[in-house]
Amino acid sequence: MRHRLIVVKITSHSLSAVRERARQVGQLFGLETLQRTRLVTAVSEIARNAVQYAGEGTAAFLFDTESLACRGQALIVEISDNGPGIANREPVTHGVRIGQQFQGITGIAGARRLVDHLKLVSPTEGGTVVTLEVALPRGHNMLSAAEVNERVAALLVRESGSAIGELDQQNRETLLALEEMRQRQLVLQQADVRKNEFLAVLAHELRNPLATMNMTLAILRRKAVVTPEDLAKRCEVLTRQVTQLVRLVDDLTDVTRVERGKVELQQAPVELNSLVRDALEMTSAAIEKRRHAVLFEPSPHDLWVSGDAVRLLQVVGNVIQNATKYTPEEGRIEVRVRQQTSEAVIEVIDNGAGIDAEMQPLVFGMFVQGRHRSGDSNAGMGIGLTLA
Repeated sequence: MRHRLIVVKITSHSLSAVRERARQVGQLFGLETLQRTRLVTAVSEIARNAVQYAGEGTAAFLFDTESLACRGQALIVEISDNGPGIANREPVTHGVRIGQQFQGITGIAGARRLVDHLKLVSPTEGGTVVTLEVALPRGHNMLSAAEVNERVAALLVRESGSAIGELDQQNRETLLALEEMRQRQLVLQQADVRKNEFLAVLAHELRNPLATMNMTLAILRRKAVVTPEDLAKRCEVLTRQVTQLVRLVDDLTDVTRVERGKVELQQAPVELNSLVRDALEMTSAAIEKRRHAVLFEPSPHDLWVSGDAVRLLQVVGNVIQNATKYTPEEGRIEVRVRQQTSEAVIEVIDNGAGIDAEMQPLVFGMFVQGRHRSGDSNAGMGIGLTLA
């Protein structure tokens, strides 16, 4: 559903006011600094074109709760004029020169790269309509009609500033946008380092079961006679390694689907005491290998929740698995299930290495792993907490 926010007249004297309105709309609807700067720049370019080719125009600011182009909430700016129109829309939109037509219309191609979606319409009767769309940041709360109206009311009482004030504000936001870009570059660099570490760990995780499988098959090939007992033993080895590979691929597939929002939870009644027992049984091999002492304190009564049993088992299992990895041999792990008012709480407590303070804000990121101090080099791939 589209909500009309405000309409601004575009003239050679009001370009700074149009930019200021674009900035105000971006602030009121929660655009990030870099998004806001891009929107203001794109609106400025198209508005300047409207003045140059038609003398004037209008900029209509709208809010769409279900934008098809942005797949969600989006701010929309429709800039229209009654000029001669554009005959070759596709080349102009993508920045291709056709004779001298490219001159003065470069703003359309540039604006297209600054926003999430740009649409250019030039009716046969004349005029041009350029529609710019910018998606609201991921995780932004869905706005109700009442909340949109509140923002419109706040927008109407705001005045557009002077040209000098607008330029000063634009310079400040440009500096903020540059700092934000620098921070994002650092994040990308860190992500690249984590990606390389992940690929190294993945190669290790794949090499071990594959080497075991290859060795098992080689033993079977070398034997002239294979007894049923020996065959059964070798099949068990192959089954364990294949299971490990399948689990590895399943985890990678799951985390990709979670990141893309394609996981559908199958809600049903789940009893948590029973689920945690299953999670402890699922991780018992790792617990026994490191000789951990496990204390399980169930809720004194059945504790039912509405949830996806498979995914909850995966979450609890991943957290317990982490406790086994980062707790030294013969360490202690406590798992408690309890009710807290109207909520159920599952606690996993260990006396292991802990998480460094600087790592705590990052541990739920993809492929992020804390420093492994338990003496076991196999720390996994860093996707367990992402899935959780």
